[in-house]
Amino acid sequence: LDFRQAIDDFIAKTCDLRQYELSDADWAGIELVMQWLKSFHSATTQMSTTKCPMLSSAHAIFHGLQESLQEDLAELPDSVPMKLQSALTSAHRKLSDYYFKVDELPFYVWASSMLLFIASQFG
Repeated sequence: LDFRQAIDDFIAKTCDLRQYELSDADWAGIELVMQWLKSFHSATTQMSTTKCPMLSSAHAIFHGLQESLQEDLAELPDSVPMKLQSALTSAHRKLSDYYFKVDELPFYVWASSMLLFIASQFG
């Protein structure tokens, strides 16, 4: 959105591009998408900057992102185009699929068992 004025000015001065002029509703939609992308960027950055990635941290980041998307869905104004609502809902569902797949993995049980084994050997 930093370049909204420059884009609007350029399109206004270029006859061939006037058909692509963005309305206030279009710009509002772009702003919403930018907010969602920032949430995904933040989650991706958190996971990629971890020196020792762990399933528990990835699980927590997924959960935080899922909650963020859920809040965004609940707060969407009625004026948001249906395509954007649908896209955010689809993103939330896909993330939910991954979130529950992680829950189904046996790693938590295995890790807990290993902790008990290690404690019995060295404790």
